[in-house]
Amino acid sequence: MKKLLLILTVLFATSVYAEHEESLADNTLYMQQLPSLCGAPEKINNYRDHFGFEAQSLSLGRTKMMKDGEPVYMMTYMVNKDRTESISVLTIPNGTESCILYHTFDLIEDVEKYKKN
Repeated sequence: MKKLLLILTVLFATSVYAEHEESLADNTLYMQQLPSLCGAPEKINNYRDHFGFEAQSLSLGRTKMMKDGEPVYMMTYMVNKDRTESISVLTIPNGTESCILYHTFDLIEDVEKYKKN
């Protein structure tokens, strides 16, 4: 777990100062502690299965937050079967841990329809 946190800290700390993003140079963005759940990938899969989550989308995080950077992690967005809850799982290639970054409730998928009501 310490290794995962170190990798994430280095990844995000270096990307905040990326030269390609002058808008980040004013230091208005900062690191924050997140209430995440981390563990072996099979334990995260048990959590996912227990609560009935299914993957909806996958995306890659790349070095320096650049679209042509090397892949350094994968994000999986999942929703439960009745589409009222969501989780986001961060997985590092060849890592021994994955992390659920959030488990949210009261999911609204059609925001435009929600705004009209």
